[in-house]
Amino acid sequence: MGHETPDSDPACRQIQIGFAAEDYILKQDKIQIELLCDLDKVPPVGAVIFCTFPKLKGGAGFPARCFAICPAE
Repeated sequence: MGHETPDSDPACRQIQIGFAAEDYILKQDKIQIELLCDLDKVPPVGAVIFCTFPKLKGGAGFPARCFAICPAE
């Protein structure tokens, strides 16, 4: 899952719900990519987003290089 915000859960709700969305995503054996930019320039259908990152053992976080290939308009 990728998003522009620095966290899956809104900061104003973290006191009440903790990191419920982040916990759910990670328990599904999925990764989450935070702080993506320019997602508003990617069409909602038809684009492919590539995310590359190093294969780290035991790491909790690391930088990723992501780019989108979009269909011609």
